[in-house]
Amino acid sequence: MAKPQHKLTTCAAGLLSALLLPAAAGATKLDLSSNIEIRAAKYQDLPYAGGTNNQSVYSENATLGFVIKGIQLEKTQGSSMDVGIVLQSIGSGASTNTLNSPQFTDAANRLPSANGTPFVHSAYVKIYKFLRPDITATFGRQDFLLGQGITLSGGDLGLPGGRLEIANLYRNIKADVFVFRPFKGGRSYKIYGATMYYPGSEGLWQAYHFWEQAGSPYQDILFTAKTTTKKFTGLRYFLSQKQLSFDGEAVMQRGTAKKLAGGEGKYDAYAFMLKGAWNQNISIFGQSRLRLGYGRSSGNPGTSQDTDKAFFPAMGSKYNGLERRGYGAIAGATLYDMIKTSATANGMPEGTSGLNIINIGADLPYKKLLLSADIYKFRASRNASGGSLQLASEWDLKAAYAMGENLTINAVYAVFSPLGLYTTSKQAKLICGSISAKF
Repeated sequence: MAKPQHKLTTCAAGLLSALLLPAAAGATKLDLSSNIEIRAAKYQDLPYAGGTNNQSVYSENATLGFVIKGIQLEKTQGSSMDVGIVLQSIGSGASTNTLNSPQFTDAANRLPSANGTPFVHSAYVKIYKFLRPDITATFGRQDFLLGQGITLSGGDLGLPGGRLEIANLYRNIKADVFVFRPFKGGRSYKIYGATMYYPGSEGLWQAYHFWEQAGSPYQDILFTAKTTTKKFTGLRYFLSQKQLSFDGEAVMQRGTAKKLAGGEGKYDAYAFMLKGAWNQNISIFGQSRLRLGYGRSSGNPGTSQDTDKAFFPAMGSKYNGLERRGYGAIAGATLYDMIKTSATANGMPEGTSGLNIINIGADLPYKKLLLSADIYKFRASRNASGGSLQLASEWDLKAAYAMGENLTINAVYAVFSPLGLYTTSKQAKLICGSISAKF
């Protein structure tokens, strides 16, 4: 990794020199930020295509950001802007087989570079009091997360486009309007929509609607589509109090697809996720946090080629560097897909779609450690060929030791047990250690 790190340092030095010039001309503040996560993980007996395989993954995920804040725009009344650039480097170190493993191919292929060469995560201009005093505009590649991230998230790559934040649309209602043009998996997408926030007496309501359009051939869950237009409408309620928190989100998916073989298909699907947590005093551990989650998405009941009832957004949050991010340290499940166990679009066995997820967990402080335990149950919503719907169960044990506000050491041990939909009876196991630092 010495060569990629040198590239990152050289590029950062050049950017810093360039950014300091306008800073001297009137910028009020220059913010520097850096995050790095170094992970070493060993996966054993991962199920895939009727067999199992092992994989060791060493990864380095680093970001370096520069933001000049408070640059005054002289020809406007009280308007100012921020200019930000964030570089990211994701690599597998000395490992040469990571990118060839089917469980990690999708995560690696979505990246501009997976060998440690830096790429641009964010490059944006943020303008305050844009056209009106209560509007903030952001143009360029930027971080973005819609709701819980079920349907739309920038992830490691950010989203290129524009966003208007309206602080006071009507009374206490805040609104965001956005247009993004991401590129993923060989397809270009056009995403545009809006979201509104309404602070209730105790919690926050969020409603959104957006269009996701793709204009090149792609194998979806049911269709081999030439072009697709999916419409997502969601409602979220978030509550956070001293002893209790709740986060619930429900989404409807509609739209149409032009099939590669001719004709038109429709999308008609849904998904929801409910998560709750509460604090409770437990002997030995003291003040602890207990968690409960339940989610479900729809699937296809049969082999009809007219309507796809499987919930499947293209830009949901599901990756972290070269590995998956989601429910279960091994499964990395979202409400609609999981770590690859077959060559299907959702990673699940052929003919199955949609997921039911149950999660019970606890965060237990013990001396200087934070211990976490989670149990997951995964069940397919539909099996087009009939038979079992039971996918897997998983339990995770995690330990985090904070050496300070900016440095944390983590350890994970997880066991993934295949159930009725898999022919293998072997349990998959994960042993992982990581260190995270930031400033």
